[in-house]
Amino acid sequence: MILRALAPSGVPFTPADLLAGFMGSLSPEKSLRKFSNRLSGKTGQTAVNCFSSGRGALSAALTALHSLSPERCEVLIPAYTSFSVPSAVVNAGFRIRLYDLDPKTLSPDPQSLKSAISDQTLCIVVCHLFGYVADMDTVLDIADGLPVIDDAAQSLGAEYKGRQVGTLGDIGLYSLSRGKNISAVDGGILVTNNPEIAEALSRINCPEPSLKHKLKIVITAFILCLLLHPRLYWIPGRLPFLNLGKSVFDPDFAYFGLMGFQAGLGMRMLEKLERITAGRIGTARAYIKRIAHHELPAVIEGAEPVYLRLPVLSAGQKAVNPDLGVVGSYPTSIGRIRALDKYITGGTVFAGADMLAAGIVTLPTHAYVSDADIEFISTYINLLEN
Repeated sequence: MILRALAPSGVPFTPADLLAGFMGSLSPEKSLRKFSNRLSGKTGQTAVNCFSSGRGALSAALTALHSLSPERCEVLIPAYTSFSVPSAVVNAGFRIRLYDLDPKTLSPDPQSLKSAISDQTLCIVVCHLFGYVADMDTVLDIADGLPVIDDAAQSLGAEYKGRQVGTLGDIGLYSLSRGKNISAVDGGILVTNNPEIAEALSRINCPEPSLKHKLKIVITAFILCLLLHPRLYWIPGRLPFLNLGKSVFDPDFAYFGLMGFQAGLGMRMLEKLERITAGRIGTARAYIKRIAHHELPAVIEGAEPVYLRLPVLSAGQKAVNPDLGVVGSYPTSIGRIRALDKYITGGTVFAGADMLAAGIVTLPTHAYVSDADIEFISTYINLLEN
Protein backbone atom coordinates (compact mmCIF):
# COMPACT_ATOMS: atom_id res chain seq x y z
CA MET A 1 0.00 0.00 0.00
CA ILE A 2 1.26 3.49 -0.85
CA LEU A 3 1.08 5.80 2.12
CA ARG A 4 -0.51 9.16 1.43
CA ALA A 5 -1.37 12.18 3.55
CA LEU A 6 -2.54 15.72 2.87
CA ALA A 7 -1.03 18.76 4.54
CA PRO A 8 -3.66 21.00 6.19
CA SER A 9 -2.30 23.96 4.24
CA GLY A 10 0.67 24.93 2.15
CA VAL A 11 2.00 26.08 -1.20
CA PRO A 12 3.88 23.56 -3.34
CA PHE A 13 7.37 24.65 -4.40
CA THR A 14 8.81 23.53 -7.74
CA PRO A 15 12.48 23.36 -8.71
CA ALA A 16 11.89 26.46 -10.84
CA ASP A 17 10.63 28.30 -7.74
CA LEU A 18 13.79 27.37 -5.84
CA LEU A 19 15.90 28.49 -8.78
CA ALA A 20 14.19 31.89 -8.64
CA GLY A 21 15.13 32.04 -4.97
CA PHE A 22 18.77 31.33 -5.73
CA MET A 23 18.79 33.97 -8.43
CA GLY A 24 17.45 36.43 -5.88
CA SER A 25 20.23 35.53 -3.46
CA LEU A 26 22.85 36.58 -6.03
CA SER A 27 21.68 40.21 -5.88
CA PRO A 28 19.77 40.46 -2.59
CA GLU A 29 19.32 44.23 -2.50
CA LYS A 30 18.09 44.36 -6.07
CA SER A 31 15.80 41.38 -5.46
CA LEU A 32 14.31 42.95 -2.31
CA ARG A 33 13.78 46.26 -4.08
CA LYS A 34 12.07 44.56 -7.02
CA PHE A 35 9.86 42.49 -4.71
CA SER A 36 8.90 45.56 -2.64
CA ASN A 37 8.10 47.56 -5.77
CA ARG A 38 5.91 44.74 -7.08
CA LEU A 39 4.03 44.58 -3.79
CA SER A 40 3.62 48.34 -3.78
CA GLY A 41 2.16 48.21 -7.26
CA LYS A 42 -0.13 45.33 -6.43
CA THR A 43 -1.49 46.79 -3.20
CA GLY A 44 -1.41 50.47 -4.09
CA GLN A 45 0.52 51.18 -0.89
CA THR A 46 3.49 53.53 -1.13
CA ALA A 47 5.59 52.07 1.70
CA VAL A 48 6.52 48.38 1.88
CA ASN A 49 8.68 46.88 4.65
CA CYS A 50 9.78 43.25 4.59
CA PHE A 51 10.69 41.15 7.65
CA SER A 52 11.79 37.61 8.38
CA SER A 53 8.42 36.57 9.86
CA GLY A 54 4.83 37.69 10.16
CA ARG A 55 5.04 37.97 13.94
CA GLY A 56 8.23 40.01 13.53
CA ALA A 57 6.39 42.32 11.15
CA LEU A 58 3.55 42.77 13.65
CA SER A 59 6.01 43.48 16.47
CA ALA A 60 7.69 46.11 14.27
CA ALA A 61 4.32 47.69 13.39
CA LEU A 62 3.42 48.02 17.07
CA THR A 63 6.81 49.53 17.89
CA ALA A 64 6.36 52.08 15.11
CA LEU A 65 2.87 53.04 16.30
CA HIS A 66 4.09 53.40 19.89
CA SER A 67 6.78 55.84 18.75
CA LEU A 68 3.92 58.07 17.53
CA SER A 69 1.75 57.59 20.66
CA PRO A 70 4.15 56.75 23.49
CA GLU A 71 1.51 57.25 26.19
CA ARG A 72 -0.53 54.26 24.94
CA CYS A 73 0.38 50.66 25.80
CA GLU A 74 -2.61 48.35 25.12
CA VAL A 75 -3.18 46.44 21.89
CA LEU A 76 -6.65 45.13 21.05
CA ILE A 77 -6.61 41.69 19.44
CA PRO A 78 -9.30 39.07 18.75
CA ALA A 79 -9.88 36.50 21.47
CA TYR A 80 -9.60 33.79 18.81
CA THR A 81 -6.66 34.01 16.42
CA SER A 82 -3.18 32.69 15.73
CA PHE A 83 -1.02 32.48 18.86
CA SER A 84 1.59 34.43 16.87
CA VAL A 85 -0.50 37.57 17.36
CA PRO A 86 -0.25 37.74 21.18
CA SER A 87 3.37 36.55 20.86
CA ALA A 88 4.14 39.62 18.76
CA VAL A 89 2.33 41.98 21.14
CA VAL A 90 4.29 40.72 24.15
CA ASN A 91 7.53 40.69 22.13
CA ALA A 92 7.02 44.38 21.41
CA GLY A 93 6.48 45.08 25.12
CA PHE A 94 2.76 45.88 25.26
CA ARG A 95 -0.28 44.66 27.13
CA ILE A 96 -3.18 42.83 25.52
CA ARG A 97 -6.88 43.56 25.67
CA LEU A 98 -9.17 41.06 23.97
CA TYR A 99 -12.40 41.44 22.04
CA ASP A 100 -14.77 38.69 20.94
CA LEU A 101 -15.63 37.41 17.46
CA ASP A 102 -18.97 36.60 15.91
CA PRO A 103 -18.67 32.84 15.21
CA LYS A 104 -21.11 33.14 12.31
CA THR A 105 -18.83 35.46 10.31
CA LEU A 106 -15.40 35.37 12.07
CA SER A 107 -15.68 39.19 12.26
CA PRO A 108 -15.19 41.29 15.40
CA ASP A 109 -18.24 41.44 17.64
CA PRO A 110 -19.10 45.17 17.52
CA GLN A 111 -20.20 45.54 21.15
CA SER A 112 -17.22 43.59 22.46
CA LEU A 113 -14.84 45.71 20.38
CA LYS A 114 -16.40 48.96 21.58
CA SER A 115 -16.14 47.82 25.20
CA ALA A 116 -12.43 46.98 24.81
CA ILE A 117 -11.36 50.48 23.74
CA SER A 118 -9.83 52.68 26.42
CA ASP A 119 -7.60 55.74 26.68
CA GLN A 120 -4.66 53.31 26.74
CA THR A 121 -5.50 51.72 23.37
CA LEU A 122 -2.56 51.90 20.99
CA CYS A 123 -4.30 50.19 18.08
CA ILE A 124 -6.82 47.58 17.00
CA VAL A 125 -5.59 44.43 15.26
CA VAL A 126 -8.16 42.83 12.96
CA CYS A 127 -7.37 39.32 11.67
CA HIS A 128 -8.95 37.94 8.50
CA LEU A 129 -8.97 34.24 9.39
CA PHE A 130 -8.66 31.33 6.94
CA GLY A 131 -8.98 33.63 3.94
CA TYR A 132 -12.36 35.00 5.07
CA VAL A 133 -12.86 38.77 5.26
CA ALA A 134 -13.80 40.63 8.42
CA ASP A 135 -16.37 43.44 8.44
CA MET A 136 -13.93 46.33 8.16
CA ASP A 137 -16.55 49.07 7.72
CA THR A 138 -17.88 48.35 11.21
CA VAL A 139 -14.36 48.14 12.67
CA LEU A 140 -13.25 51.46 11.16
CA ASP A 141 -16.44 53.14 12.33
CA ILE A 142 -15.85 51.92 15.89
CA ALA A 143 -12.13 52.79 15.75
CA ASP A 144 -13.03 56.42 15.01
CA GLY A 145 -9.45 57.42 14.26
CA LEU A 146 -7.60 54.85 16.37
CA PRO A 147 -4.94 53.09 14.27
CA VAL A 148 -6.12 49.79 12.76
CA ILE A 149 -3.73 47.03 11.74
CA ASP A 150 -5.35 45.14 8.87
CA ASP A 151 -3.89 41.68 9.49
CA ALA A 152 -4.24 39.83 6.18
CA ALA A 153 -1.61 37.22 7.05
CA GLN A 154 -4.10 34.53 5.98
CA SER A 155 -5.92 36.48 3.29
CA LEU A 156 -3.56 37.82 0.64
CA GLY A 157 -5.65 38.32 -2.49
CA ALA A 158 -9.01 38.64 -0.71
CA GLU A 159 -11.11 41.73 -1.38
CA TYR A 160 -13.67 43.81 0.47
CA LYS A 161 -15.94 46.07 -1.57
CA GLY A 162 -13.44 46.23 -4.39
CA ARG A 163 -10.41 46.91 -2.19
CA GLN A 164 -7.68 44.47 -1.29
CA VAL A 165 -7.67 43.13 2.23
CA GLY A 166 -4.53 44.39 3.95
CA THR A 167 -5.05 47.90 2.58
CA LEU A 168 -8.15 48.79 4.59
CA GLY A 169 -6.50 50.03 7.79
CA ASP A 170 -3.55 52.23 8.69
CA ILE A 171 -1.06 49.37 8.34
CA GLY A 172 -1.51 46.13 6.39
CA LEU A 173 0.17 42.86 7.29
CA TYR A 174 0.84 39.89 5.01
CA SER A 175 2.63 36.65 5.80
CA LEU A 176 4.90 34.49 3.64
CA SER A 177 5.17 31.56 6.02
CA ARG A 178 4.79 28.04 4.71
CA GLY A 179 1.07 27.66 5.45
CA LYS A 180 -0.08 30.93 3.93
CA ASN A 181 -1.56 32.06 0.59
CA ILE A 182 1.88 32.26 -0.99
CA SER A 183 5.12 31.34 0.73
CA ALA A 184 8.79 32.24 0.88
CA VAL A 185 9.24 29.63 3.66
CA ASP A 186 8.74 32.49 6.11
CA GLY A 187 8.45 36.25 6.04
CA GLY A 188 6.20 39.17 6.91
CA ILE A 189 5.28 42.31 4.98
CA LEU A 190 3.95 45.63 6.22
CA VAL A 191 2.30 48.12 3.86
CA THR A 192 0.99 51.61 4.48
CA ASN A 193 0.03 54.85 2.77
CA ASN A 194 0.39 56.86 5.97
CA PRO A 195 3.56 58.98 5.71
CA GLU A 196 4.00 59.29 9.49
CA ILE A 197 3.75 55.55 9.98
CA ALA A 198 6.03 54.92 7.00
CA GLU A 199 8.64 57.20 8.56
CA ALA A 200 8.31 55.44 11.93
CA LEU A 201 8.72 52.04 10.28
CA SER A 202 11.83 53.23 8.45
CA ARG A 203 13.43 53.88 11.85
CA ILE A 204 13.00 50.26 12.99
CA ASN A 205 16.39 48.63 13.40
CA CYS A 206 16.18 45.37 11.48
CA PRO A 207 19.47 43.42 11.46
CA GLU A 208 20.83 41.30 8.63
CA PRO A 209 19.80 37.63 8.88
CA SER A 210 22.45 35.40 10.39
CA LEU A 211 24.15 32.71 8.31
CA LYS A 212 22.38 30.08 10.43
CA HIS A 213 19.02 31.64 9.64
CA LYS A 214 19.81 31.83 5.92
CA LEU A 215 20.84 28.17 5.79
CA LYS A 216 17.71 27.15 7.70
CA ILE A 217 15.46 28.95 5.20
CA VAL A 218 17.15 27.40 2.15
CA ILE A 219 17.16 23.89 3.62
CA THR A 220 13.51 24.20 4.64
CA ALA A 221 12.60 25.30 1.10
CA PHE A 222 14.16 22.12 -0.28
CA ILE A 223 12.37 19.99 2.30
CA LEU A 224 9.03 21.60 1.50
CA CYS A 225 9.61 21.07 -2.21
CA LEU A 226 9.83 17.35 -1.53
CA LEU A 227 7.78 16.52 1.55
CA LEU A 228 4.66 18.62 1.02
CA HIS A 229 3.60 16.19 -1.70
CA PRO A 230 0.88 13.78 -0.46
CA ARG A 231 3.01 10.76 -1.31
CA LEU A 232 5.65 11.98 1.15
CA TYR A 233 3.84 14.24 3.63
CA TRP A 234 3.06 11.24 5.85
CA ILE A 235 6.76 11.20 6.78
CA PRO A 236 6.92 14.56 8.61
CA GLY A 237 3.32 14.06 9.69
CA ARG A 238 4.40 11.05 11.76
CA LEU A 239 7.32 12.77 13.47
CA PRO A 240 5.78 14.39 16.57
CA PHE A 241 8.92 16.32 17.49
CA LEU A 242 8.43 18.51 14.38
CA ASN A 243 5.26 19.96 15.98
CA LEU A 244 3.66 20.47 12.57
CA GLY A 245 0.62 22.68 12.79
CA LYS A 246 1.07 23.34 16.51
CA SER A 247 0.04 26.73 17.88
CA VAL A 248 2.54 27.99 20.45
CA PHE A 249 2.67 31.22 22.42
CA ASP A 250 6.32 32.25 22.17
CA PRO A 251 7.16 35.94 22.61
CA ASP A 252 10.92 35.34 22.83
CA PHE A 253 11.92 35.73 19.19
CA ALA A 254 14.17 37.90 17.07
CA TYR A 255 13.35 39.19 13.62
CA PHE A 256 15.49 40.23 10.70
CA GLY A 257 15.14 41.66 7.24
CA LEU A 258 13.97 39.44 4.38
CA MET A 259 16.66 37.47 2.54
CA GLY A 260 17.36 37.85 -1.16
CA PHE A 261 16.51 34.15 -1.56
CA GLN A 262 13.09 34.77 -0.01
CA ALA A 263 12.51 37.86 -2.13
CA GLY A 264 13.28 35.91 -5.30
CA LEU A 265 11.06 33.04 -4.20
CA GLY A 266 8.32 35.44 -3.08
CA MET A 267 8.39 37.24 -6.43
CA ARG A 268 7.93 33.96 -8.25
CA MET A 269 5.04 32.97 -5.97
CA LEU A 270 3.43 36.40 -6.27
CA GLU A 271 3.29 35.89 -10.03
CA LYS A 272 1.29 32.71 -9.38
CA LEU A 273 -1.02 34.18 -6.73
CA GLU A 274 -4.09 34.55 -8.94
CA ARG A 275 -3.83 30.97 -10.17
CA ILE A 276 -3.24 29.66 -6.65
CA THR A 277 -6.21 31.65 -5.35
CA ALA A 278 -8.50 30.49 -8.13
CA GLY A 279 -7.60 26.89 -7.33
CA ARG A 280 -8.39 27.35 -3.63
CA ILE A 281 -11.69 29.04 -4.38
CA GLY A 282 -12.66 26.22 -6.75
CA THR A 283 -11.81 23.58 -4.16
CA ALA A 284 -13.70 25.41 -1.42
CA ARG A 285 -16.79 25.76 -3.60
CA ALA A 286 -16.66 22.05 -4.42
CA TYR A 287 -16.62 21.23 -0.69
CA ILE A 288 -19.41 23.72 0.04
CA LYS A 289 -21.63 22.14 -2.57
CA ARG A 290 -21.12 18.69 -1.05
CA ILE A 291 -21.43 19.62 2.65
CA ALA A 292 -24.11 22.25 2.27
CA HIS A 293 -26.00 21.18 5.40
CA HIS A 294 -22.99 21.86 7.63
CA GLU A 295 -22.56 25.25 9.25
CA LEU A 296 -19.86 27.35 7.61
CA PRO A 297 -18.92 30.98 8.34
CA ALA A 298 -21.09 33.38 6.37
CA VAL A 299 -19.36 35.56 3.81
CA ILE A 300 -20.08 39.19 4.70
CA GLU A 301 -21.63 41.46 2.09
CA GLY A 302 -19.09 42.85 -0.34
CA ALA A 303 -16.39 40.31 0.57
CA GLU A 304 -14.51 37.98 -1.74
CA PRO A 305 -12.73 35.38 0.42
CA VAL A 306 -9.77 33.33 -0.79
CA TYR A 307 -10.29 30.21 1.39
CA LEU A 308 -6.78 29.54 2.69
CA ARG A 309 -8.55 26.69 4.45
CA LEU A 310 -12.27 25.98 4.64
CA PRO A 311 -13.51 26.21 8.25
CA VAL A 312 -16.47 24.04 9.23
CA LEU A 313 -18.22 25.21 12.38
CA SER A 314 -20.53 22.26 12.96
CA ALA A 315 -18.27 19.24 12.48
CA GLY A 316 -16.58 19.33 15.90
CA GLN A 317 -13.23 17.96 17.02
CA LYS A 318 -14.38 14.39 16.32
CA ALA A 319 -13.85 15.23 12.65
CA VAL A 320 -10.09 15.73 13.01
CA ASN A 321 -8.16 13.41 10.70
CA PRO A 322 -4.57 14.55 10.06
CA ASP A 323 -4.04 12.13 7.16
CA LEU A 324 -6.86 13.89 5.29
CA GLY A 325 -5.57 17.35 6.23
CA VAL A 326 -8.71 17.81 8.32
CA VAL A 327 -7.51 19.50 11.49
CA GLY A 328 -8.61 21.73 14.31
CA SER A 329 -7.21 25.21 14.38
CA TYR A 330 -6.13 27.16 17.45
CA PRO A 331 -6.66 24.82 20.43
CA THR A 332 -7.91 27.46 22.86
CA SER A 333 -9.10 31.02 22.82
CA ILE A 334 -6.35 33.55 23.56
CA GLY A 335 -7.64 34.36 27.05
CA ARG A 336 -7.20 30.73 28.12
CA ILE A 337 -3.45 30.65 27.39
CA ARG A 338 -2.18 30.56 30.97
CA ALA A 339 1.21 32.00 30.05
CA LEU A 340 -0.61 35.16 28.95
CA ASP A 341 -2.33 35.87 32.28
CA LYS A 342 0.13 38.57 33.36
CA TYR A 343 -0.07 40.37 30.00
CA ILE A 344 -3.86 40.62 29.58
CA THR A 345 -5.88 43.60 30.77
CA GLY A 346 -9.62 43.11 31.13
CA GLY A 347 -11.60 39.94 30.55
CA THR A 348 -10.26 36.60 29.37
CA VAL A 349 -13.45 34.61 28.71
CA PHE A 350 -15.32 35.24 25.46
CA ALA A 351 -18.17 33.01 24.34
CA GLY A 352 -17.67 33.36 20.59
CA ALA A 353 -13.95 32.67 20.78
CA ASP A 354 -14.48 29.65 23.02
CA MET A 355 -17.10 28.30 20.65
CA LEU A 356 -14.71 28.57 17.70
CA ALA A 357 -11.82 26.98 19.58
CA ALA A 358 -13.96 24.03 20.65
CA GLY A 359 -15.82 23.37 17.44
CA ILE A 360 -14.00 24.53 14.34
CA VAL A 361 -12.19 22.18 11.96
CA THR A 362 -10.67 23.13 8.63
CA LEU A 363 -10.52 21.34 5.30
CA PRO A 364 -7.47 21.64 3.01
CA THR A 365 -7.80 23.67 -0.18
CA HIS A 366 -4.23 23.74 -1.52
CA ALA A 367 -3.06 22.60 -4.95
CA TYR A 368 -2.36 19.01 -3.90
CA VAL A 369 -6.04 18.42 -3.05
CA SER A 370 -7.47 16.37 -5.91
CA ASP A 371 -11.09 15.93 -7.02
CA ALA A 372 -10.99 12.48 -5.45
CA ASP A 373 -9.77 14.02 -2.18
CA ILE A 374 -12.63 16.52 -2.21
CA GLU A 375 -15.16 13.75 -2.71
CA PHE A 376 -13.64 11.53 -0.03
CA ILE A 377 -13.25 14.31 2.56
CA SER A 378 -16.78 15.57 1.93
CA THR A 379 -18.20 12.09 2.37
CA TYR A 380 -16.13 11.65 5.54
CA ILE A 381 -17.45 14.90 7.03
CA ASN A 382 -21.04 14.07 6.11
CA LEU A 383 -20.88 10.56 7.59
CA LEU A 384 -19.87 11.92 10.99
CA GLU A 385 -23.44 13.11 11.58
CA ASN A 386 -24.90 9.65 11.07
